[in-house]
Amino acid sequence: MKKTLFTAVIAALGFAAPAMAWEGKTVACYDKHLVPATYNYTKHLVKAGKSQYEHRNGRIELVSYPPVYREVATLKTSAHYVMRQIKCHH
Repeated sequence: MKKTLFTAVIAALGFAAPAMAWEGKTVACYDKHLVPATYNYTKHLVKAGKSQYEHRNGRIELVSYPPVYREVATLKTSAHYVMRQIKCHH
């Protein structure tokens, strides 16, 4: 019984020794950065610009109104993470 137990302990140490002896070397360090989503924007005319005469302050004035646009955003690329290399601190 003692011989079997001793053999089992030696075998366990023999298999564990290579794993314990290996020491990895850090090659590079990285940090995770969020890249926000990007969009394509288009504008659609809602109301055309115009000029018109109006009664203001007791006189007639030519008033210019700019066009009105509606902006539509289309997803180009979704948000994602990028691994950026940083200096390793030892």
